[in-house]
Amino acid sequence: MNIKKYINFSISLKNLLIGTIALFLFMFPVIRLILLSISTESQTWTFAQYKILITDIRAEAAIWNTVYISFAASFISAAGGIITAFFVAYTNLRHKNIIELLVFLPFVIPAYVITLSWTELTASNGFLSMVLEKIGISPINLYSAGGIIVVLGICHISVVYAAVVHMLRKVPLETRWTAQVSGCPVWKSLIKIDLPMVMPAVAGGTALAFLADIDNFAVPAFLGISSNIPVLSTYIYEKVISFGPDSFAYGAVLSVILSGIALSGAGLASMMSHKEKIMENAQEDYAIRISFSSKKRQLIEGGIFFVLALFSIIPFIYMAGNAMVTGSILSATPFNLTWDNYYFVFTNNGLREAVCNSFFMAGTAMVLCLGMGTLIAYFLVRDHSRAAVFLSQCASITYSVPGIVLALALIFYWSQPVPGINTGLYGSYSILILGYVTRYMIIQIKNSAAAFATISEVSEQAALISGSSYIRMWVAVIVPQLVAPALSGAFFIFLSAFTELTMSSVMSSASTKTIGLAIFNLQQGGDYNLAAAVSIILIIIIAIVLGIQKIFEEWYTKRGI
Repeated sequence: MNIKKYINFSISLKNLLIGTIALFLFMFPVIRLILLSISTESQTWTFAQYKILITDIRAEAAIWNTVYISFAASFISAAGGIITAFFVAYTNLRHKNIIELLVFLPFVIPAYVITLSWTELTASNGFLSMVLEKIGISPINLYSAGGIIVVLGICHISVVYAAVVHMLRKVPLETRWTAQVSGCPVWKSLIKIDLPMVMPAVAGGTALAFLADIDNFAVPAFLGISSNIPVLSTYIYEKVISFGPDSFAYGAVLSVILSGIALSGAGLASMMSHKEKIMENAQEDYAIRISFSSKKRQLIEGGIFFVLALFSIIPFIYMAGNAMVTGSILSATPFNLTWDNYYFVFTNNGLREAVCNSFFMAGTAMVLCLGMGTLIAYFLVRDHSRAAVFLSQCASITYSVPGIVLALALIFYWSQPVPGINTGLYGSYSILILGYVTRYMIIQIKNSAAAFATISEVSEQAALISGSSYIRMWVAVIVPQLVAPALSGAFFIFLSAFTELTMSSVMSSASTKTIGLAIFNLQQGGDYNLAAAVSIILIIIIAIVLGIQKIFEEWYTKRGI
């Protein structure tokens, strides 16, 4: 009886600890943000701040621009994702692995680097502008609503592609054979049969792209701030850094509005994902369904590679060239290349500190997420703990809300978690690491939970029955089977935190500046070539980290652990 009471007490204590972490780490900051939007300095409840929205012309423009730009960009992403997924899943095109690499490249590389590369390519003296001018077409102005839409659309094509390509492969071949026997043309069967079957995936992927567009701060900040095109994320940023008398309270109001739009998109994406469950158990079929003649195939391959290279490769090559010229030179030629910008990056204390800060904070957040997220996943899968379920749901909320909103929520809460107690965390390493953990924890939980679902529980029970302690059981049984899938999520968290800009733009101080914020400041200050040099170094670091991950996975597979 005493043993039973001890076990029940241990379980209750564990659940209490998990529930407390869920509340303090994830929920209380969001609740504080909402309460701040409906309160005054005298702690009275009012909706006066919301009434200001009616008369604030810039806020009205920001709300309209947020919805309009995100909708338009998500449809560009949908068009690009659907077309690419169709050719990869159904046709006899070659080099599909390279096509997929080019599709996912804008997802791996930070949006602000992509934006910077495109601004240099389309500048008045840029390569693309000069080509268009020679054929009589006016240059592209990226510093416009249309420019923001195009860049956002390019950045999130992979989101729709990933959702659609797997569902296309699950469409039964029998439907195609039946259509052919009945004399139905290929194009008609695609529209009448295949498209309706994958429509939930299309809608879900488009909703996710819409959500990503709303969350994106970098593209509208790089292209919209200087051209006076506000969206909610940049307007919140402007309010917060102004440090006006009501800037934080009004920023909270705008954050609640932005969160409402974002959560609506998340809800739509969730609804669509439930509809996809009709075909979720179907096996993916990689059989070729549409075969092109050799000549047609070469033309289609050439067109796809040209478009994807224009989106994913050419801007970076041009940016790399511009990174090797000084600010006084208009464009790169073989005769004016120099390493001065790179030398400046490696010798400037501020830039070196920004890189070191990003490594330290991203690495710390990765380790914390790996440890805590894996433990929560264990309780979720093995113990079916309600507290672990509650924490994962809370973590999903902080991942769903836009980064700028979460940053404000954390600032409001952790600067004074208890009335009268000022922590002094604002602008410190601690609050940034806390922000990364709060933001990305759910990724590790889901990744580790999926891994635990594939590990047999029998081996764990056998180890415990044979007298092993829980710690020894983890070290000898669980960790060897879990290390590869768990670390894949940890690597993703590291890269996400390392390249993050949105949260650090409002949470950082001069001593905690990150590499993303350094690039943003250089671009806003007009030092485009220096910003390009830092961006190229960032891309190299990303490639090295991905290479290390790939080498580790191959080594792990060869060992057969």
